Amino acid sequence: MIRDQIHAVLLALHGDSLLLPNVAVAEVLSRDALQPSGSGPPWLLGHCMWNARSVPVVRFETLNCPGDEPDPRRERIVVLHSVGAHLPSGHLALVIQGYPHLVTLNRSALRPAALDPVDRDELILARVQIASQMTAIPDLETIEAEIARAQMAR
Repeated sequence: MIRDQIHAVLLALHGDSLLLPNVAVAEVLSRDALQPSGSGPPWLLGHCMWNARSVPVVRFETLNCPGDEPDPRRERIVVLHSVGAHLPSGHLALVIQGYPHLVTLNRSALRPAALDPVDRDELILARVQIASQMTAIPDLETIEAEIARAQMAR
C-alpha cells in the first residue's frame, strides 16, 4: 500500500549518513554559502544566509563524535526546516558530502541496528540498515537545542 511507504532522503556525511523525511529538507546550497563564525564549538561552523535568514550551520559528525576533518571539496550545505522553537530562523543547516539521495522505503526495507559505541544517544533516535548501508535517524529537536545553547554561550 502507498501509505506504507516512507519518502525520505539519505544525507552522506564523512564516515556516516543520516536518514530524514523528505519534508525536512528545504534546499541544498553550495559550501561557499558558509560564513564561518570563528568562535563557538567546533561543530558549529557558522551560518549561511537563506531566504533573508541567518541559518546556523552544523557539522553533525563532529557534534556526535569529534574526529577527522573531511575533505571540503565535495561538501554541500543542506537547509532543514526546524522542528522545534529553539531557533529564531526556523531552520538549521548541516554540512553534507555530495547531494542528498531521495529514497522511497517500506517497512521491510528498514532493519533496526544498534547505535555505534561512539554515538551520543541523545542525538540519534535510532540506527537502521537499508540494504547494506547503515544510517542514523537524528533527533533534530535535540540538535536545535544544542545550537541554541551554543549561540547563547557566545
